[in-house]
Order: sequence, then structure tokens, then C-alpha cells
Amino acid sequence: MQSGVQYEDRSWSSSGLGRGEALSQWRDWASQTLAPIDVRVPEGERFAACWTSRPVGDLRFIQIGASAQNVVHPEDLGGPTQHDPTFQLVYSRCGVFRTRVNDRAFAVRPGEFVLLDNTRFYQMEMDAYHEAVDLVMPQAWLSPWLPDPEPFLGRPLSARQGWGAPLGAMLDTMADELDCGALPRARIAEQIGSLLSLASGFHAPARDRRDAGLTARIVALIEQDCADPELTLDAAAKTLGVSKRTIHAQLAPTGASFVQRLNAARLDRAADLLAAPRTAALPMAEIAWRSGFLDPGYFARLFRRRFGVSPTDWRARRLNS
Repeated sequence: MQSGVQYEDRSWSSSGLGRGEALSQWRDWASQTLAPIDVRVPEGERFAACWTSRPVGDLRFIQIGASAQNVVHPEDLGGPTQHDPTFQLVYSRCGVFRTRVNDRAFAVRPGEFVLLDNTRFYQMEMDAYHEAVDLVMPQAWLSPWLPDPEPFLGRPLSARQGWGAPLGAMLDTMADELDCGALPRARIAEQIGSLLSLASGFHAPARDRRDAGLTARIVALIEQDCADPELTLDAAAKTLGVSKRTIHAQLAPTGASFVQRLNAARLDRAADLLAAPRTAALPMAEIAWRSGFLDPGYFARLFRRRFGVSPTDWRARRLNS
């Protein structure tokens, strides 16, 4: 999945379908969402399943319920159907997922989650009806939160204890109330990244006070001058008297690049302008320019990606509420 690609809420059920048709549609969906898989169902049993897929920022939040099955995901798929590198966070809400990753075998039990690499072989066998949350994460999105996922792959963690508990609670809440969330889904994705870092036990390298001070200056410059269309990475480096590489290095542990922070600050400013009665008559091109965007179309695309609605709809909802 490409970072920033937009997906719609979708759902599917095998209700009313025969075994063969249900399995075919199930495999087709998996191929479009993750990668080709081989699904085997116990001989003589009817296959019943359902799924719901919803975008959460750059992530896909998938809820699955299905009867007994054995799923095999091959390694190094290659060919024209190959997807961009992604990872899965598989969280069992009901049922045991007996899993094999290469030569390792383990079970993911209800209330546990595991991180899987979609470029590698894995096998999951479920002997009875099961329900899971499957969070599909592009590698580019995951990197700021887990720069090196390798130590955390194929290691079941509790979603009921320690730092896994807040992540488990969030996944359960999203499963039941995502459509009622007070925050835009892109903001919810950021919270998931933070909780995943805590639950996995990842520790960012220690930084001294001088580093923290420079990071604060970079962030302050972005927040202060975000409305200036001429504020770029080059301009910021010149103003701060440091190199562009230094700015990249300072912001890397925060999980957001200079451009990402700058766009976020500009979008926050645009959201405030759109909600203010005093600027209600300004055209969108003017709102974009006052927020630091020279291209109104680019502004509109970023705004929808960040807040889940168009700038026009955002203005209408805020001014009419």
C-alpha cells in the first residue's frame, strides 16, 4: 500500500454464497489487501466469513470474523501483484491463532497481538470460529515508530498487561466505535504509532540537552512561520544556522519530518481560518495562501487526508454547528 493512498470504508460477508464462491471472493480480497494467500478449509465444512476494512490515516483497520481455516502466506511473492512492503498487527479478539513464521511456532491467544512482516512466509491455523483486528501498516509509516521491527516480529504480546493494555483498549474501542471518534482518523493513526512503540518496548536513542534545545527551536520556527509560503527546509536551515541534514537528524526521533511538521502546522492554521466567522467569505485559494500553500489543489488533497473531509465541508460543519 502506498503511503497517502486513499481507501473507502468497505465490508463483505459470505452470507448467501456457496462454499466455492465464498472462498474465491475471500482469496481475491486478501490478494488486493495484503498479498496472495492459500486458504484451506476442513473437508466437508461450509466456509463462512465477514470483514470490514476502513482507512485510518495511511493504515487499514480490518475486522475479520471467520470459521475454521488454515491460511498460508508465501514468501517473496514477486511478479506484477507484489505490494509495497507492509506489516500486520494481528490482534485476537476471539479464538486461538496457531502461527508459524519460518521455523518458529507459537500461538496468538485472545487478548494478544503479534507483528508480522508481509514479505515473509507465515502460516496461521484456526480450528474454530475466530475474530481478529488486523492493522495493515506500510513500512514507511511504521519506520518512525519502530525503525527496526525485526526484534518484535513473531513475538506475541499481551494486550491486557503493561503498555500493551492501552494499545489493546484502543484497538477494542476502534473496533466498536471508530465511526464515532472525536479525532480525525489520521490523528488516531498517530496515537496507534505511539502506543505500539510503548507496547513493543522500543527505546529511542538518548539525546542530550543541546539536541533537545535545537529540536525545540526547529519546531518553534515551523509553528511561528508556517504561513510563510517561502518557509522551506533550505530557508529553515539558513535561519537556524545549521545544515539540512542536521534538521533531518533532529526531527527523526520525533516520528515526523520537517515537511510533515510544516504541512501539519499549515493545515491546523487552515482549519482555524475555515472555522472563523471573520474569514467565512474568503475563497479557498485565499485560505490556502494565508496558510502557506501556493497550490490550492495540493492544499485540498492534504486537508482531506488529514481531517477526512474537504475544506468546504469542514467550513460548513464548523460555521453551522
